[in-house]
Amino acid sequence: MNKFMCGCIIALFICFTNFTATAHANIFSTQETQTMTKKEFTLKVPNENRKIYLRFTLPQNTETKLPQLVIIATGLYSQMDKPSQVKLAKNYQDAGFATLQFNFMAHGKDKNKSDGKIQDVTLSSGIQDLKTVWNYAKKNLSNKVNTDDIVIAANSYGALVSLAALEKNIISPESMVLTAPLSLEKYKHWILPLRLMVALMPKLASKIFNASPNMMWDFLKNHTKLMTKKNLLGNTAVYFLSGSKDKIAPHSDIKKWCKKFNSQQPDNVAFVNNVQAQYKIYNNVKHFNIPENVSKDMHKRSIDFIKKTHSLKS
Repeated sequence: MNKFMCGCIIALFICFTNFTATAHANIFSTQETQTMTKKEFTLKVPNENRKIYLRFTLPQNTETKLPQLVIIATGLYSQMDKPSQVKLAKNYQDAGFATLQFNFMAHGKDKNKSDGKIQDVTLSSGIQDLKTVWNYAKKNLSNKVNTDDIVIAANSYGALVSLAALEKNIISPESMVLTAPLSLEKYKHWILPLRLMVALMPKLASKIFNASPNMMWDFLKNHTKLMTKKNLLGNTAVYFLSGSKDKIAPHSDIKKWCKKFNSQQPDNVAFVNNVQAQYKIYNNVKHFNIPENVSKDMHKRSIDFIKKTHSLKS
């Protein structure tokens, strides 16, 4: 009897040990998967004493081939943990894309905040941030994503930064989806007076335009130089999304840009609907507080555009 009881106890102990080991193995496996699909880290900006914060995420369900990478650039005073940005990244991930998000200089909250002061943020600093992220992806992510066909998805300030970086040949994405890029097109005749205002009355200029003098000065200095080269977009297809009541990114300017881009289209590249640049204008939408139904349509259109561009170029 004693031997029988001892045998039962030993058997139960072995079963419990195996069960516990299996449970620990499953827990470890889940944690490892989570670690492998998402990575958060900082990158030093070359030649500058500051770092920017990034988040790289792989889609949950990947095919055998490497997924395309979407680099997401936010607007001024926004950051990658803003609910709209989290939703945007998740929609791309659900569609099978990997995402690389980052916070521009002095943007973000708590541990996710990138180094720097908001008054030092300029168009040039944004270009440098995007260049740092782009070069990192090219050099370090080729074993996880398709770095030959990188996509840029950007909003407002980030959209203008992306256009400027493309014009300067700093980035060469397969396609770009740009929501409401900032524009000074209609103020081009006022650039000299505005520069004088920024130089002589920086506090008043900051109050009027809700931007630092450094940002405004750099913006005005560089804006007139943007989108001037022949074959500006090269082999990049671009889709502009904007609102009809957006005064910061007027749809009239975007229509002009598209006309200019399409007149410069290289003959040997197949673009979506045979044009290099497209646009979608949403009725009664301003620059901020985009309605949920419009936001959903924007996400769907951008994903369809990227997939169609990719299939045309593959």
